Amino acid sequence: MRYQKQICMLLALIFAVAFTFGCSPAPAADTAAATASSGTETAPVATAAATADESKNSGDYVYQDLQDAELTFYQYSVENAEIIQSAIDQYETIHPNVKINLESVGGGTDWRTSLKAKISSGDEPTLIALEGVSDFDTFSDMLEDVSDQPWVSHVYDSVLKECTIDSKVVALPACIVCYGLLYNKGIFTACGIDGETLRTYDAIDAAFATVQEAIDSGKLKDQYPDLETVVSLPAAEKWVLVLHGANAALGLEFSNGFDAYNAKTLDFTTAGAFKDYIDLMVKYSADADNPSALNAVDYDSAMGGSFCIQKTAAIQMGQWVQPIVAGVDETMLDQIGVLPIPLKGVDEDNVCYGVGEYFVVNRHSTDAQKAAAKDFLNWFYLSNEGKSVQSNDLGFNVPMDCYGDYPVDNVVSQACNAYAQSGNITPLVFGGYPDGWQDSFGAGIQSYIAGEKDWDTVIQEAKDSWAQLR
Repeated sequence: MRYQKQICMLLALIFAVAFTFGCSPAPAADTAAATASSGTETAPVATAAATADESKNSGDYVYQDLQDAELTFYQYSVENAEIIQSAIDQYETIHPNVKINLESVGGGTDWRTSLKAKISSGDEPTLIALEGVSDFDTFSDMLEDVSDQPWVSHVYDSVLKECTIDSKVVALPACIVCYGLLYNKGIFTACGIDGETLRTYDAIDAAFATVQEAIDSGKLKDQYPDLETVVSLPAAEKWVLVLHGANAALGLEFSNGFDAYNAKTLDFTTAGAFKDYIDLMVKYSADADNPSALNAVDYDSAMGGSFCIQKTAAIQMGQWVQPIVAGVDETMLDQIGVLPIPLKGVDEDNVCYGVGEYFVVNRHSTDAQKAAAKDFLNWFYLSNEGKSVQSNDLGFNVPMDCYGDYPVDNVVSQACNAYAQSGNITPLVFGGYPDGWQDSFGAGIQSYIAGEKDWDTVIQEAKDSWAQLR
């Protein structure tokens, strides 16, 4: 696939930079490396002038004097709220006249609906996390042109294209999002299963059956006394079912978020394989005999209340859950492996991988607020302290050329990187879903799980909804 070739080039560059070039610009000959159009780093205008206090420079970050400012940073990675707040605290020590109020909305709460409500009430954040091109359209009136920011010259060209609207860079690509079926290696090993060999739908189905049989027979009771079933399926969360789940299927129909965004209709040629995947998750869940109950299982109960305490052995999740797992039982991080999301007979050996989160600056904010937000992003991604937070604390792969000395410290990211290096990835296209489609299709999948609608009806309604929302 075209996307797989692009991402493999990107991964090759990331690893080449990591081991060879440190924080210097990537080689000009590599087409995946981004170079700024002018090569000039321009400080934020009017409210931020360069200062001679070089002692506050760090890594690739150049300190700027700022006017007094207070602003809100609205983001949806609730798992990482404490880490981000700690980074904000560090930033405010060098800019004590800047106050950044972090607002984290996500998990089981619809962050996009909450954001729209804030905007409607006149309480607009200055710094905002979005998911891609459809959000860029929905919130287009708010997007500040950030083409002149220092971090732009460090972003790989192939990534920067998806942050650019009408030749203007409007968003910082926050991180590589990657996910698949996380599994507990210890449990699988106790059942005589090597997870590294599970690369097809049938193999995963058979392995899940073996684990479930071992649970039912009591074979694992002494070693894993709390283990109840194989799969955690938080079907109450439409983002799990559609944003991420359906992406595994639609990432085979579209090459990237822009392709999905520009599609007026949806063919959904992989709908049958996606049904098989949903059926697989339901079959090995705790509520397999009463599937409608799955629609009440939320994110917190599926992760912290099940997978993290070894009540279940597998869950569809990604690199963002590391802080949750570590907060419950840090030793369990060593037990996490990643299986592909298998689309039977279509593409059975892929994880989903790509930029899935972006930070934008609200152009409606005051000049002082915008200058502070831009400077914070430069510090957060270019300073040595910020790079350490990104790679070590958050465990993010950052699509920039200046992270050679900061290899990612995240077990899921590391496992997914191996898939990416071998080309076994499906692109993230959910940023191009029509606004509102996640809710309508998610409700359809929940109706299918509950036995209220047949799959063909759900898919036809999803196709109709896609066209109508366009």
